[in-house]
Amino acid sequence: PIFLGAAIVLSASDAVRAQTVVTLAPSKDNTLYESPSGALSNGAGDFLYAGVTATNLKRRALLAFDVASQIPSGSTILSVDLTVNVSKEPSGDGARSFTLRKPTSDWGEGTSDAGSPGGQGAPSTTNDATWMHSFFDTASWPVPGGDFEGVSATTSLDGPGAYSWVSTPELVADVQGWVDNPSSNFGWGIFGDETTSRNARRMDSREHPVEGNRPSLRVEFQPPNVAVDDAPGLPVVASLRSTYPNPFTESTTIEFEVAEPRAVTLEVYDTLGRRVSTLADGFHSAGTYEVTLRAAGLPAGVYFVRLASGEVSTYRQAVLMR
Repeated sequence: PIFLGAAIVLSASDAVRAQTVVTLAPSKDNTLYESPSGALSNGAGDFLYAGVTATNLKRRALLAFDVASQIPSGSTILSVDLTVNVSKEPSGDGARSFTLRKPTSDWGEGTSDAGSPGGQGAPSTTNDATWMHSFFDTASWPVPGGDFEGVSATTSLDGPGAYSWVSTPELVADVQGWVDNPSSNFGWGIFGDETTSRNARRMDSREHPVEGNRPSLRVEFQPPNVAVDDAPGLPVVASLRSTYPNPFTESTTIEFEVAEPRAVTLEVYDTLGRRVSTLADGFHSAGTYEVTLRAAGLPAGVYFVRLASGEVSTYRQAVLMR
């Protein structure tokens, strides 16, 4: 097999059956506005904001996607790209780095609407996320401005136009976690450079009247128990059952099943198609087996576990994080 980026590249007929791509619209979005009251929002507005204003007030955009409703449980996430449309920037400001970070708790989208240009926010309504509240005004953030994990991806935003955070191991791990455990899906926050002023960007929200300008999440995934072969209809005589933990930092356990006695090979490849480990190679009786992939000597990133028996192969993804 040959791999390109985070996608499996096989014959034309194999690739269709091996992986699926979906493009999702946000299920909710909002903006956290730093302000004296801490109670401004824009849940139903046409725009999102991230960065720092000319008056040195922070803005942080929030957006979430219901991946579990579109991607079957047990799927393996291969790549993740998030695209937004920037519709306004400060005059004369150049390209700036913007990061994606996961909130540690859920948040809401109410009916507040700051209108246009919308940078000052609007009085929050019931369930709106604000600088102080995850849900106005019944639940507060652990800290003002929201509580977030480390950076999942970084991109540069400049003048008006479409921009993407392209797939990273962290983005893949985020979405994989949401597929495996939908209750943990709180989406991402968009952060600008918060060390200087007058660098905020306005992005179009999911309510924007131009559908093509709304945020979108492109996810490439392998459905569960997909067999990759050159002859449709071949029985699945060996299959990968699970990889846990995933993502992993030191080691991950790979469980596979052999339906009938036969020769089986279990190999691990990086995203460039290089084989980095052979975990099993030989005759196996019918049954369930476990092997361990250890992180020692491997760089952080996305790896593909390939189980092959005869003309049938199955794949799962493992994400190594440092």
